[in-house]
Amino acid sequence: MLYPDDVLSEVQHLVRFGITQMDLRTGIATWSDQVYRLYGWEVGEVEPKLETLLSRVYSGDEKRVRAAFDRARKAQARSPLEFRIVRPDGELRTMQVRAKLYSDGNGVPLRMLCTTIDISEHKDTAARLVFTDRMASVGTLAAGVAHEINNPLAFISANLDLIATELGEPLSAEIHSMLAETSVGVERIRNIVRGLGAFSRTDENQRAPISVEQVLDLAVLMAGPQIRHRAQLVRTSAPLPEVIANQATLGQVFLNILVNATEAIPEGQVDRHTISITTRTDDAGWAVVSIRDTGGGIPHEIRGQIFDPFFTTKPIGKGTGLGLSICHGIVRSLGGEIGFTSSPGAGTTFTIALPPAVAPARAIPEPIDMATPLLTAQRSRSNVMIIDDEVVFANALRRLLGRDQHQITIVHTGQEALARLAAGERFDAILCDLMMPAMSGMEVHQQVVALAPEQAERMIFLTGGAFSPLAKQFLDRASNLWFDKPCDLQALRSAIIRVARR
Repeated sequence: MLYPDDVLSEVQHLVRFGITQMDLRTGIATWSDQVYRLYGWEVGEVEPKLETLLSRVYSGDEKRVRAAFDRARKAQARSPLEFRIVRPDGELRTMQVRAKLYSDGNGVPLRMLCTTIDISEHKDTAARLVFTDRMASVGTLAAGVAHEINNPLAFISANLDLIATELGEPLSAEIHSMLAETSVGVERIRNIVRGLGAFSRTDENQRAPISVEQVLDLAVLMAGPQIRHRAQLVRTSAPLPEVIANQATLGQVFLNILVNATEAIPEGQVDRHTISITTRTDDAGWAVVSIRDTGGGIPHEIRGQIFDPFFTTKPIGKGTGLGLSICHGIVRSLGGEIGFTSSPGAGTTFTIALPPAVAPARAIPEPIDMATPLLTAQRSRSNVMIIDDEVVFANALRRLLGRDQHQITIVHTGQEALARLAAGERFDAILCDLMMPAMSGMEVHQQVVALAPEQAERMIFLTGGAFSPLAKQFLDRASNLWFDKPCDLQALRSAIIRVARR
């Protein structure tokens, strides 16, 4: 049978809280056994006094904790107080202290009763929820931005192709150079937008076999502007197996480590510093990615803490201390390993190892044979309807497809398209924007299936970013061809001919 003191002791152990009483006149304190354990001492190992407790407080919080105690001595205690401690093994924990003052008849504080509870797990969970919610918001914003950029980028790309054709040959060297440079710029924007789209899909539960190299390429693309101002990028690549992961969260791991590597290097010394990325497959068949910087290295005394939640060497407001902790959690959730080596003044190397995918990758539809030449104008002439709310893009498509002598009909809403089909008009191919404001391409397809099923099979979808879960599911299920904006114009022309010949 447990006696009351035993019950209290067991409760403290289970809930991970301790009790401290302090005589404010003498500074003498008494602790419960659990206080010793919370701070990482054996029971009775140290003398219970304020300075002993403060010796465990994380240096960045010590000034604030001392100020709080000084206020308490003046009967101005504010409760609760949260701060971090460093245990003997280097582990960073977060404590919450609540205090009650007892004063004499004149209001002079005599003693203070404190409860101390370890809230590390609670803080970690709460911060991760906030971080996840923030990432979801950023992802939604990124996907929307990608969609809005892709639409004008699509007609810019199409018009560039048309301008080159209209100008005819031979072009002056200067004109040819300007067109080529502009095309390179369009491709750079397209790659950046592709990265935004990939990193916007943050649902970690959606995992599939993915290419580590492609995810790493996107992370390098996103971190590129920061890297260029601090170091030269060096890549040594070897083939890697696919891994089961989520593209956005794995990309988050690579991006975070690349940004950390960049920030470890001082500005203005690009010629003296490098960030090296090496990929290889180890003897066990795992995909291994190493990212090395030539920065200042990680001090020996904090190496045991860098994966701890909330640990950061950055000034307040410059970092949450969650980046590496979350990276660690993501990699471990994939069954992988993450570690580092560091030398003071000689840089740091982070290594991520991931097990190979055990499930085969989802079958990819057979690509359009680009080696097959387009049919002659006489044979390829077809009746094509374009459904797109972007007037400029629709006009660019009209000019492009007019070169193949197609008969083009343009409508800017799904309702207009349905009205034409209901009136009996039929088309050899229908190009339909997937994400339109009044009626989406998905809704158009659903109604066309009921109205004219054979026309539904002739629909080709164009999207500036299928960022909604519903749109992604639709494209995964539908047998129709679809293209990202800006699309490969030659591939689109070939696809129209293929659909029209059915």
